[in-house]
Amino acid sequence: MKRGYALFALLAWATQSAQAQSLPLEDGIRFSLQRHPGLSPRSRPLSASPAFRARMDTIDTVNADDRDQDILIGVQRTTQRFFEDSRAASLAPHALSRSRMTRYMIEDRLPVGEQAIVTFGWHGIKVSNRSANVTVGPESDRLRTRDWFLPRATLAIQAGRDLRLSVGYAEKLRAYGDTGTNGPMGLTHDAYLSLRRTLKPETQSRTQVRGDWSATSAIDVSLALMSGRLDDQLSFAGRGVLPISSGSARIEGAVLEAQHRLTPRLSWSVRYGDARVHISGGDMVRERSLSVGSKWHSGPWSAAVSFARNSAPALVSGERRALRIAGGIDYALAGIGGRPVTLSFHMTDPDRLASTSFARDDLSGPLRASDQVRTVMASARFGW
Repeated sequence: MKRGYALFALLAWATQSAQAQSLPLEDGIRFSLQRHPGLSPRSRPLSASPAFRARMDTIDTVNADDRDQDILIGVQRTTQRFFEDSRAASLAPHALSRSRMTRYMIEDRLPVGEQAIVTFGWHGIKVSNRSANVTVGPESDRLRTRDWFLPRATLAIQAGRDLRLSVGYAEKLRAYGDTGTNGPMGLTHDAYLSLRRTLKPETQSRTQVRGDWSATSAIDVSLALMSGRLDDQLSFAGRGVLPISSGSARIEGAVLEAQHRLTPRLSWSVRYGDARVHISGGDMVRERSLSVGSKWHSGPWSAAVSFARNSAPALVSGERRALRIAGGIDYALAGIGGRPVTLSFHMTDPDRLASTSFARDDLSGPLRASDQVRTVMASARFGW
């Protein structure tokens, strides 16, 4: 059993004393199914006792795969609460604006033959926003989304000593989950009810063929070809916090990556992405992105920086910035009582390309306005 507690502190100051409290709690379990020694194939029957005559004269030899079968079952629950001052939190904690995500995952990893591995399973998610608007109470008209079955599967084949091929299918969902960070929206009651009826979660279904090649002991190259659909891409109007749907599209593209380890501590990489975005009811738009980055680590210290240049997004208008810079520094220490503690300082600058989120291999989750803007964040993570 694993249990981790994380506390994230966002460095932001406003004219009012508003603040967001993040209380994530993660629980999970991982176990393996192994062949029991008593169930091994036998070439002769068990000896029968005088009071029992075996009905079987022989048990044929069976070619059994005795490698371990890994099954992962995980459950995660995160909660974020928003309050304007400490007095409101102490007087009516149940009335605070809150965003909560509950997610589970079941995954099975099964060897097939000597060179192939099948990974299959599914996950489910529920995202709920309480007191999402100033005109509704804490227990009425919650803004929520749920889908308890989102399948994923991958077949990986070791085609050679340095070549690995894989084909996979995955579905995922992203839902609005910003009430606990930014507080309730300031819509009229009718406008909020209209938003609640029309706002849909962003859904993706993707098929991917990928090849990973180790050219040398220090150089790795990968190529991924992807195709699928993105429906109701979630975005935020301008620099505001009002969620909107940017549209749907069919996406076909490729991502080429290369990484070079200069030393055991220092590496650099380059990534190029090219996708055709066929907008539903519209034209085809081509999205391109090129990024160069570097990573370094030494003892408890690690750092990363990346420079990216991308085209205009196909589904989001008004985003014209092409050059982006992101980076971060992490320091890991033994912590208190031997429990690990990681201190981080990160600067993020994400693009809003439909193909970027489509190519990621992450699970479903909530989407916040801060996920689509430049952010500077300091955080501390404690695990035990």
